[in-house]
Amino acid sequence: MDTHLKQPKYGIPIRLVLTNGDDMAGLVYVHWGQRVRDLLCEKEAFLPVRTTTGTHLLNKASIIRADILTLDQITERQAIFPEVDLDYLSYSQW
Repeated sequence: MDTHLKQPKYGIPIRLVLTNGDDMAGLVYVHWGQRVRDLLCEKEAFLPVRTTTGTHLLNKASIIRADILTLDQITERQAIFPEVDLDYLSYSQW
């Protein structure tokens, strides 16, 4: 019997600037207490990013900059992101 409990993940809205000049806005998923920086520093080469058009596996080497948006910016631009848990974002240090 598998006693491993799956931990919930929370979507953090970010804006990525890529080496080809493109911008990508979407969600990256972290566990409670995990930071986006921790996620970017993990050994896996690809980062899953969920956008309104689907989930993309993005090679981390192609990321020039990752902007973590404020709650105000997220609220203003909520239409460009998939579902966002604003309660989690307001109570956590992501």
